Amino acid sequence: MKPELQKPTFQKNPDDRDRMRLIWDPGQCVGCRVCEAVCSFVKEGESNPVKSRGKIIRSVEDNILYKVRVHCQHCDKAYCKAVCPSGAIKEDEGGVKFVDENKCIGCRMCEIACPIGAITVNPDSHVSMKCDLCRGLDEPQCAKYCYAGALQYVSEEKAGMIMARARSKRMMDLHPEGGLSCP
Repeated sequence: MKPELQKPTFQKNPDDRDRMRLIWDPGQCVGCRVCEAVCSFVKEGESNPVKSRGKIIRSVEDNILYKVRVHCQHCDKAYCKAVCPSGAIKEDEGGVKFVDENKCIGCRMCEIACPIGAITVNPDSHVSMKCDLCRGLDEPQCAKYCYAGALQYVSEEKAGMIMARARSKRMMDLHPEGGLSCP
């Protein structure tokens, strides 16, 4: 008797949550810093870029504006969470890391540990601040109010496709004659 072949089934691992990601398109960004103003207003009640959870780093060289956005990437193995001596950095069911302000002692260990500089300490309250994707709201407000469309809040799967498409476009811009060849 021949064993029956079973059709393979593809099920998501319960640990693979439908995570959402905040992605930034440098080609769309005009460097206006509205995202910083909105963030600080939503989180702190004042429009103050120093208190924003996401930062636009701007520099000008040869009359060309260069910009880079820095915000928490909610790392799977978050160094900030690992080094926090008071256990103030928590993780919700969606993988979003956030600061429990009642537990934070303002030691700055998380700030030192973050490899991209996405966590800082509030100069007034001396409590760590980091992007929590506007936890408790429908979407990050920086993405909602980004009029240039440079910030998008999308599923992790869609984020991967968008970033791959952007890399392909950059490659095509570098090599307009089409493709790369080895000598």
